[in-house]
Amino acid sequence: MTAMLSPDLLDRRALAWLRLVDVYGRPVTAPVHTYGEGVTTVRKADGSIAVLSAAGLEDYSASLLAPSSPAVASRRISLDLEPQSAELDARRFELRLPRDPDPAKADRAGSIFRSVEIEMLPSSGARLAGSACALRVTVRRKSDKKLVEHALVRAQSEDGQFSARGLTDPRGEATLIFPALPIAFPGAGANLRTDINARVVVTVDAESVKFNSAQAGPPKARRTPPFVDPDDVGSAAADFASGTQVTITAGREVPVALEWVQP
Repeated sequence: MTAMLSPDLLDRRALAWLRLVDVYGRPVTAPVHTYGEGVTTVRKADGSIAVLSAAGLEDYSASLLAPSSPAVASRRISLDLEPQSAELDARRFELRLPRDPDPAKADRAGSIFRSVEIEMLPSSGARLAGSACALRVTVRRKSDKKLVEHALVRAQSEDGQFSARGLTDPRGEATLIFPALPIAFPGAGANLRTDINARVVVTVDAESVKFNSAQAGPPKARRTPPFVDPDDVGSAAADFASGTQVTITAGREVPVALEWVQP
């Protein structure tokens, strides 16, 4: 995270400072549409976003000095973020407001003086960079072969050192990117190998999941808010030991077909 350094936004009129990054940790520079009840934002030249107002916090954001009410982090504001890039997926993020205005606590994660880092996951149009590895996953419901939309797909290497995640789109497709894999892994008998096994699991939230008939050819329809919060769906524990095994290698794209069994 980075400090909020712009003096023109330190008059308590800014509620939060958002820093969007991709899975490589790079700042998102493409335009991003931000939706939220009563939310107004301004985007800085570096791509970061200042949240200036939100529903229920009108008096707070209009005050030069931070009021004592509402209490710090007592409100949840749902932000729907839609990157205007074919390589990034839209997502929801739950922002806790107000942020702590105490300068003595400026080094703490909840401070107004520190940015809120939000990871934007890759879309099906994401490209590899460097020694990254991508899993191109398609998820279908086992009972009727319908495509599963809004499922969270997570993967983890057998040694637990590398992980990736992605959300499925209307075609049931998700792209998972391991940002940087070594070109060799330790193998049996002090040998080296170029790949490593990983396990892939699917997590579905009953309130947001959709099941779509198989489609081929036509472009995907544009999704509209509300989007899915991968952090919320990902709060459920992942049992990687029971997941589907795949092999990941630096610089490769691996197709993966998964069937999800409805409980």
